[in-house]
Amino acid sequence: MTQKSPSALAETAPSSVRVPESQRLEEPIIPVWQLEPRESSGPELHEEPLIPVSDESTDSISSTEFSGEAVFSWIQAAGDRQESKNSNEPSFGSRIRLNLETSFSGEDQFRLRLQTTNVVELDDVFDTDLARLSIQGADQYQVSLSRLDYQFPVGEDTEVFVQAIGGSISDIADPLNPLFSSSSRGAISRFGQRNPLYRQGGSTGIGLSHDFNDRINISLGYLGDNQDVFSNEESVAFAQLTLEPADSIRFGLLYTYGLNGLDTGTGSQQANDPFLEQSDAINSHSVGLQGTAKISEQLTLSGWTGYTRATATDLSNQPHADIFNWAFTLGYKNLFRDRTLGGLIIGRPPHVSSDAQPAWHLEVFYQVQLNEHITLTPGIVVITAPDPNRSPIVVGTLRTLFRF
Repeated sequence: MTQKSPSALAETAPSSVRVPESQRLEEPIIPVWQLEPRESSGPELHEEPLIPVSDESTDSISSTEFSGEAVFSWIQAAGDRQESKNSNEPSFGSRIRLNLETSFSGEDQFRLRLQTTNVVELDDVFDTDLARLSIQGADQYQVSLSRLDYQFPVGEDTEVFVQAIGGSISDIADPLNPLFSSSSRGAISRFGQRNPLYRQGGSTGIGLSHDFNDRINISLGYLGDNQDVFSNEESVAFAQLTLEPADSIRFGLLYTYGLNGLDTGTGSQQANDPFLEQSDAINSHSVGLQGTAKISEQLTLSGWTGYTRATATDLSNQPHADIFNWAFTLGYKNLFRDRTLGGLIIGRPPHVSSDAQPAWHLEVFYQVQLNEHITLTPGIVVITAPDPNRSPIVVGTLRTLFRF
């Protein structure tokens, strides 16, 4: 599990730039743990940017690379909408990213990402995060600074991560869902990308990842609010032990301790705020177990389970809530034709133990890479019992990715 510098995607947008007061990145830049050499089978995506900014000589260590992507989504959704969102017309939206990636020593990496997103927010339409897709946002075509970080090695086996804007646990600790974790090339839904525990906490902080050997890795760190890293608004400390007992099998045990960081944007309303806005000091202990196994050259099976014990320390008797989630994902490369990926996700998003009828999440998609620049992904997401006495939510989408 040797750490490598990631290559990243980025976004194009107007020249004016604003930094939002608080912004959680929908999907992190491809982290170091995901940058293993790709196999010849399945959708092959070039990791090197196609347009280099600088023509550095071979004698120079410092280099800068520029890359980008544009994602266009056609979305048709059905279910019990809010009264103000009762239109059943399909929607069309886009997300554009521009990324600047610089290495000063040849082993470190400084990353800056600009982004603009204008894709319908289904959590607002249906009043539940259960319907949220991997890409959404309403930036009104304004550009925001969505990612700013720096990573560098310490010795041969340790990588240090400094995240200023848009960081997450999954940038430092491997979420072990390799085929589905990308928002533009993976799962259609937000829940299907990774265990929601990786979305706890803030987006600014520090972490490190250390390889004891080729089979054992430990990752740990702290993330807080980007306005005040050490405030009580939203923070999480975490550690993960990742084991690779065989070349085709990996497991990860994640532990997090958080403060007011339960809202992962994936679960039921009560799972995201179990005390219904009555508490301003919610401590939580979470444990996640995730794993992935490459069954064959085409077939990869992954999955996870997560448990959180949340306590409202500022309320009388300090009430607590137990929150659960789990999922299985199945990815099949070269399904029916070369350069394709079939995906299946079945699970239950975050829900409290007292829920009489937790929602089921069912998802299927089929990704077709037309060439090195263009990828099409049609897919369907079904959410059963999003709330008591509400009809299922069904979302159909066609996602088109252009990389440059």
